[in-house]
Amino acid sequence: MFHSDLSNKFVLALVGLLPFTLVVGTMISELLMFTIIFFFLSEILIKKKFEFFKDDIFLFLCVIWIYLLLNLINSTNFEHSLLRSIFFIRFPLLVIAINFFLKKNSYNFDLIFKLWGITLAIVIIDLYFQAIFGFNTIGFKSPWSSRLSGFLNEELKIAHLLIGFVMPTICFYIPKTKNKIYILVLIFLYILILLLTNERSNTLKGIIVVFGLFIFYEKFNFKKKIFSIAMIVLTITLVLSFNKNINQRFVTEIVSMDVKEKTLFNYIKYSNYGPHYLASLKIFKKYPIFGSGIKTFRIECRNVDIKNYYTTTNFLNNKTTVLLYNNKCNTHPHQTYFEILSELGLIGFLLFFSFFFYLIYKSIKCYLNNKNQILLSSLLFIFAQIIPLLPSGSFFTNFGATIFWINVSIIYSINKKYEKSIKGSLYAQS
Repeated sequence: MFHSDLSNKFVLALVGLLPFTLVVGTMISELLMFTIIFFFLSEILIKKKFEFFKDDIFLFLCVIWIYLLLNLINSTNFEHSLLRSIFFIRFPLLVIAINFFLKKNSYNFDLIFKLWGITLAIVIIDLYFQAIFGFNTIGFKSPWSSRLSGFLNEELKIAHLLIGFVMPTICFYIPKTKNKIYILVLIFLYILILLLTNERSNTLKGIIVVFGLFIFYEKFNFKKKIFSIAMIVLTITLVLSFNKNINQRFVTEIVSMDVKEKTLFNYIKYSNYGPHYLASLKIFKKYPIFGSGIKTFRIECRNVDIKNYYTTTNFLNNKTTVLLYNNKCNTHPHQTYFEILSELGLIGFLLFFSFFFYLIYKSIKCYLNNKNQILLSSLLFIFAQIIPLLPSGSFFTNFGATIFWINVSIIYSINKKYEKSIKGSLYAQS
């Protein structure tokens, strides 16, 4: 085992490299997570420090994990559910492991956010390169000419990486930057590249986080808030006005959708995600208490009677028409609520969302007392991820889950830092 201080910095460096590994490949990110957990478990076993396992957040997540294991009995496909259920424990362990090493380092986030910043700068520059030349810095072309994928090549989810890591990183540098105009420029460049990726849901979530930050962060005065929000709105308006491809996806496909009654329900029903949502509800109706089992949506989707639609747009008249087709079921329903409801049933849904709301409650309480801007940005990200009906990636796949739980780790660590400072001040007073 390394010297304690050296090993501590080594593990924090691994945390800092997690966004990079998600770009390179999910297998590497899994290896990195298990390495972090290995160092954590090794140290607490050697030093016999087990108090971390008594924490309320960790115990809450362990209850969820036990439910996933017990739910294997009810899974309609045991083999599909087995590994994902067993290895869910890596996320609760990752949360407390990161806090463990940050606590040893006096909650110094410098190394983590410096490495995040380097990775994100490379990714964003690469995306701008692809937007200008049609291919990225290593020659990857997006499978769709109107969308950006950067280093992820054919996978159109690079914006998910950005919304998970960019704003916490920027927020880390806010107190360290005297001239806040640099921060505003970075945020505008971030919003612009989100729009250029043409990922509607992730872009919307990213904008929600930025808006929330400007509204709730008290160190921005009222004039700065109004100016910043106005500039973001202006940026979005200009991009939508001058970029036909982006306007097509963000406006035309929705406004001009050829449905009889232009209601919110119909827009959802006849969207490309609508069939998945309806299929998941039918699966939930079929298995209401325990669900069909984790990672079984694709299998069960084939067994429910559901009409499938896709939209096509005539660029001459900007009219979007809904067409019926026989869809192959996707691996997940593209929405967190529907995924958990269909695969884990009402019990799983209540467990997960009780945890989310408990975490948010504790974090809001913490933020109101210490006004930590990094906590606020990660909290807004979690909130954006669980907004009902907004499309999302699978909650349980490596890419999306890692981004989500890393933000939970940041929130958890800042909450613990605050709790530690409160205890310290009370001890000093006594």
